Amino acid sequence: MRARTRNARGSEREASSSFAGQADQGLAAGERVKAARWYLERAYELLARGDPYDAAEKVWAAVKAATEALTVKVLAKRAPPGDWTWRRFVKEAFVKAGLSEEEAEKLAAYYIDVRDRLHGACFYGLLYEEGEHKPLMKKARWYVDLIERALERLPG
Repeated sequence: MRARTRNARGSEREASSSFAGQADQGLAAGERVKAARWYLERAYELLARGDPYDAAEKVWAAVKAATEALTVKVLAKRAPPGDWTWRRFVKEAFVKAGLSEEEAEKLAAYYIDVRDRLHGACFYGLLYEEGEHKPLMKKARWYVDLIERALERLPG
């Protein structure tokens, strides 16, 4: 089963390569959110087909793209400065976008959970626990929607 998934993964990578390449070239926030939604649709299709491992990676791609849309817009950076953690960086972006410290902390924690649990443990570690991982996957749409609304409220 895993070998077949790896073959499917290759075709998924080809299909998503245009968005990945564009993200590296400095897409506008709206285009990054559009890419996030594209990744989410692929993730939910993969999950429905019984491939939680590749679905986890697509969810990570969606969360990362949406988060980059926010950080580039409010902090003018895709990655944290050298002395900052990712948690601090993402939290700061949400605070600058107008969310409370408490909300921003929870959203930064979600970002870290998706990175570590879906991207790391599930996709790379091949460890899928439906009760642990599926709720993170389902919450991704809400997270992307929240970022899109936050971006719409920002000037310019």
